[in-house]
Amino acid sequence: MNKSYPENFKNNTTWWEDYKNSRDVIDTKGSNVFAVSPIRSEDNKVRLAINSHQPWDGPFAWYEAHVHSEEGWNMAGGLFPGSPVILVGHNENLGWGHTVNAPDLVDIYELEIHPENPHLYKFDGDWKLFEAKMVPIKVKLLGPLSWTFKREVLWSVHGPALRGKYATYAMRYTNYEDIRVIEQWYRMNKASNYEEWNAAMEMAAIPMFGTGYADKEGNILYLYNAKLPIRKEGYDWTDVLPGNTSEVVWDDFLPFENLPSVMNPSSGFIQNCNNNPFFTTTGSSNPKKDNFSDTFGIENRMSNRAYRALELFGNDPSISGKDFEDYKFDTRYSENSYMSRFVERLISISKDFKDERLKEGVEILKSWDKNTDIENKYASLPIISFGWFMETDPEEVSDETLVESFTYAVKYLYNHYGKLDVIWGKVNRLVRGTLNLAINGGPDISRAVYGIPTENGIIKGYAGDAFLMLVEWDTNGEVNSRSIHQYGSNTQNSTSTHYSDQSKLFVEQKLKPVWLDLQSVKENVERIYSPGNSQ
Repeated sequence: MNKSYPENFKNNTTWWEDYKNSRDVIDTKGSNVFAVSPIRSEDNKVRLAINSHQPWDGPFAWYEAHVHSEEGWNMAGGLFPGSPVILVGHNENLGWGHTVNAPDLVDIYELEIHPENPHLYKFDGDWKLFEAKMVPIKVKLLGPLSWTFKREVLWSVHGPALRGKYATYAMRYTNYEDIRVIEQWYRMNKASNYEEWNAAMEMAAIPMFGTGYADKEGNILYLYNAKLPIRKEGYDWTDVLPGNTSEVVWDDFLPFENLPSVMNPSSGFIQNCNNNPFFTTTGSSNPKKDNFSDTFGIENRMSNRAYRALELFGNDPSISGKDFEDYKFDTRYSENSYMSRFVERLISISKDFKDERLKEGVEILKSWDKNTDIENKYASLPIISFGWFMETDPEEVSDETLVESFTYAVKYLYNHYGKLDVIWGKVNRLVRGTLNLAINGGPDISRAVYGIPTENGIIKGYAGDAFLMLVEWDTNGEVNSRSIHQYGSNTQNSTSTHYSDQSKLFVEQKLKPVWLDLQSVKENVERIYSPGNSQ
């Protein structure tokens, strides 16, 4: 285990760079949604936390908006630039948040091609003809010059087909013929009660995304939203399937009303943090895993965020508004988390270490309380060591890889700080324009921050906790909400005052009011634009 590692962490040959290139760690995903009903609330209010995690920059960074029309559309929340509807948020009566789930919605088939005619493939003992046509593809070459190429596209009974170098494959996807996604979100935006919102969800045009819901009537819900194909047992649906039999070509789906869901549980709360739906709450209200075939591909994983939500909400019989906010901003790793398991494993195999700095690092791990608060001087080493693995089952990470990553982290901290007990806020940073701010949290923390080690010794956040809304309805059905964005309302123009004006509030875990009624909006507006006139 005494390998030689490069001293220069500024080049592109470090172990971490190799690891980053071999695994798409930049594509870390995660989301939280929490809801508490009046039976669990200290003041009988309904509360909802809308907290979908996304990259902090780029086309999939959250943008906050409020839509108000004279036809009953009054919705505040988050969307991606270009969306014509709010994707997560609330109106006067109800609200919802999404979390990424991972059902098996796609199958790949290897087709048996006729030895003499490449346009024929075998299916149920017969040779079938591909649907084929030539499509124009316009390619820009240089300046105003372009050229239109024509390429053959194929369609089989399974779906679109593609010729490879050694084989021809076809794909089947649950919703490739349904284009009503925006219509469904629009109907959800316009819904005024649970029945209307649920009718929109029954469209199943949005083929995935777990969904947490709450409304002014006191209803709370978690729905494992997915369009799940009903597949034949006995096949490995995670592998490439034989394309020559109709046994693996599905057309039916699990009915919407049979999806895993938890509606108004006796526990009085729901949560989902990209975990499996069979641990949505405490008590007996969870769906039963045995009722759902393995062919659906419903994930089994429990995230740290889910463990912590169940520990916090599940052990508090009377949740106040402050409790609700504190639990959303939780900064600790559960003893059941992947992080805890990686730390324990590294400590258990450290008896072979000879290097004094590695031994010192082990003592840091032993002293860590699993918290990621800004002043924590033991958090930097374990997070730099194991933060990359929060999406990976510990069984799939070898001891050698753990030691390599731990060694990298020890060297990184010593190279940049000359010590290992570096305060986490000095390392973990939100960088935006001229701002460079300490931030708490970390990978797979409810206060999620995913970052990349940089040449100057900081971990620069790039994704995680981002646009957030905390919504509540009182006993009279009146709504109140607050929100925050990691940067501001102008995500593109660096000269705008709103390019980073929310960042300081964001790192301090503070929120701003959301004005939903039109009069309040007008009283707090900065500028008004109208056709032919602006103020």
